[in-house]
Amino acid sequence: MVEFDLAYPWQVAARRVSPGMIDAVQSHIYDALARTTEHSILTDEQQDRLLAQASIESCDLLSAWLDGPDWHELRPSVKGTLADIIPDWERMRPFLDPLRDTLIRFSQRQTVVAIGDPDEYIDRIIKDAESTARRYRRLDPQQLFETATTGLGALRTTICRLAGELTSDLEARAGDLQTQANDAETKRKRKDRRKKVLSVLGTIATVLLSVSLAMAGANPHDVRQNIPDWGHDAVNVLVVHHVAASAQPGVRIAPPRLGPQVR
Repeated sequence: MVEFDLAYPWQVAARRVSPGMIDAVQSHIYDALARTTEHSILTDEQQDRLLAQASIESCDLLSAWLDGPDWHELRPSVKGTLADIIPDWERMRPFLDPLRDTLIRFSQRQTVVAIGDPDEYIDRIIKDAESTARRYRRLDPQQLFETATTGLGALRTTICRLAGELTSDLEARAGDLQTQANDAETKRKRKDRRKKVLSVLGTIATVLLSVSLAMAGANPHDVRQNIPDWGHDAVNVLVVHHVAASAQPGVRIAPPRLGPQVR
């Protein structure tokens, strides 16, 4: 039996996601990304254990985020299109200091995911959302939220499935060392799956950064009390758009009826 250290508080208690939870999962993802390569000194089984740990934790965290209150509190209540809600995107900048602070702390903690200059990163977030609003003039915040939710759900389904496959294979391997370990076809399948898991974990690493920004945009309350109503709506739209884009890299955000568009 393969055992993993998966005693995380969101599995047994409240479904609120905290920055500490995100930091813990990110740490294991970055460790897996850095140490699972074709030239790694780790054995295939050791690499799969790292990937399984990161995958299971990612599955749990994405589930906690999607099924809990944190994500749904970002669901917009305002009516109108994105262009109506945010007539001047540049006016948002004074409201984004919490996001900038989060990016600075993130870049200081790790080096695997390079974000560059925090101000330039925020520039890209604003420009991407503004571009979507211009491209789809009728896109409203509810549609954007549903698009983001669908993308996150698909990502969760994929990583949860891969986590299950990895765990089952590690358990089978432990009970059948001779046949399973030396079967060429099985080794090929494991190698292909390892590449898939690494790709998905790389996407999740970026998604967790966008989740951190979403949490920063929703807090702290004492800062947001000084923001006008349209500013609250604008920040929510911005972070939801960033989550949607992070969950589907290489795909253009579009209204649900049109479906995702390849960039």
